Amino acid sequence: MSSAKVVLDRIDRKLLNLLQQSSQVSVQQLADKVGISQPACHRRIRRLRDNGVIIGDVSVVSRAHAERKMAIWVEISLSSHQLNLFNELLDVLRASPYISSCDVITGDTDILACVNVTDMDEFREVSREFMRRCPIIKTYRSITVAQHIKLQPIHLFDEN
Repeated sequence: MSSAKVVLDRIDRKLLNLLQQSSQVSVQQLADKVGISQPACHRRIRRLRDNGVIIGDVSVVSRAHAERKMAIWVEISLSSHQLNLFNELLDVLRASPYISSCDVITGDTDILACVNVTDMDEFREVSREFMRRCPIIKTYRSITVAQHIKLQPIHLFDEN
């Protein structure tokens, strides 16, 4: 994966918008929609993957069918910002199958993470394990989701 900034032209941006709507569309259908040949479309998609613009393809599962339906947003405040301890914490959060979203944020809170569990007992176990493994967690505040309104992991691109 290249660390250099990737320049996206209008066709790349249109392809990215289409692929984010459904990764099941054939390359020929994509090529037809953006007005290029199928081989050219395939090359562009491969370049977008090779350059780290596209980092994966997933199927979004309905929460109604998930085993861990309970989502809890957790605001984490740290006692230290020592780089090696901070990076260890981020590695633990990245590796956790319970975390579906995690960001380092600004303000009084350092990290915001979405934890998915079956119930509050499992949340207590998971949060205790995070506290045990990551001693730089000073405090955390949890906010339980009452109703999911929107899940759209899409980055919209201007096609002009």
